[in-house]
Amino acid sequence: MNSKMILAVFLILGLYIILCYYIGTKGKKIILNKRVKFKRRLHWAIYWLIYWIIALAFILSNMIKGLLSIDNGFLSILALVGYIYIGAFIYLAMIFLVVDILRFILKKIKLRDSTREILKKVYLNGVSVFIIVFIIVGFGIWNAQNKVVTNYEVNIEKKAGEIKSLNVVMISDVHMGIGIKENGVDKMVDSINELNPDIVLFCGDIFDENTSTTLKEYSREVFKKIKSKYGVYDITGNHEYGAGDLSETISYFKDGNVKFLQDEQIEVADSFYVVGRNDPASKRITGEGMKPLAEILKDVDKSFPIIVLNHRPEQLDEAEVENVDLQLSGHTHKGQIFPGNLVTGYLNEKDYGYLKKDNFNLIVSSGYGTWGPPIRIGSNSEIVNIKINFKQ
Repeated sequence: MNSKMILAVFLILGLYIILCYYIGTKGKKIILNKRVKFKRRLHWAIYWLIYWIIALAFILSNMIKGLLSIDNGFLSILALVGYIYIGAFIYLAMIFLVVDILRFILKKIKLRDSTREILKKVYLNGVSVFIIVFIIVGFGIWNAQNKVVTNYEVNIEKKAGEIKSLNVVMISDVHMGIGIKENGVDKMVDSINELNPDIVLFCGDIFDENTSTTLKEYSREVFKKIKSKYGVYDITGNHEYGAGDLSETISYFKDGNVKFLQDEQIEVADSFYVVGRNDPASKRITGEGMKPLAEILKDVDKSFPIIVLNHRPEQLDEAEVENVDLQLSGHTHKGQIFPGNLVTGYLNEKDYGYLKKDNFNLIVSSGYGTWGPPIRIGSNSEIVNIKINFKQ
């Protein structure tokens, strides 16, 4: 990590702590009864101790895990509490800042006493804001667990041998560990099988830094239950590089009958190609960047359909030049929590959904799971089901 990145981390952490304190003062006014002077300092100390443990829980859990090399149920609960707080933090900070600006403006404006009283009752000393955020976060947790199937139909103007059409199930960004545990993995595999796929394509970030060894071992056995005519394939996402030793992580997939592609291609049924690209995070971890797509495809017969798995919706021009027919990506989560979608939309040519450029097609998934807060607001947790029609 270079000096600029270290500085950025400290600035973000500093801003986070300042805003946490700002939110904490709002909660203190509600929870601590000012009329009770007996043991008031003790009440104050207990409040802030509990509050800061919750606010910093996700940092504390990762620090303890890293320093002591342990991973148990207590740390998982601590991380979960911390990540849910972050979801609430986003909206509490936004709403309280807007409300306080409006209150400042209204103080400068002459309002009737009756109007002031109505606004005061609506605000309820900040209680109404906490209630609104509680409802938003509750909905977001429910929405994240409510998986949907998103359907696409893509026409590829190439012949694929005797195959006329292909039923593809695409999964990305599962992030097993916080929001998805053993039961969630079982449900995911059942949902995949219900779609009767010809081929299953994972697009990275199936594991992350919160995926325990026990859950990886469990997933390995469940992966074997996936029913697919032409197999199951996966690539690295950025979080696979933070999920422990990469070769060990990949071994769980391979032992689970998942073919792992690292900047390589494979010909399937003498009819089409599946190409798996490494995530750019590999350079930070291994010192080696992504291979140029032209190098990966140098021995490919480009008259056959080419499907590229690229965790990030990037290198689109490169894929178009190399006569790629379909690229499948994830990574963005479609922002996961509003207004995150405004950021991902700005940073990516296409942060979600379907894009067609001449003969090149791109599909970006919002992901099956969640990273950090197990919350989705303004996005869905999805399985992508794609029907590909080949030229006859």
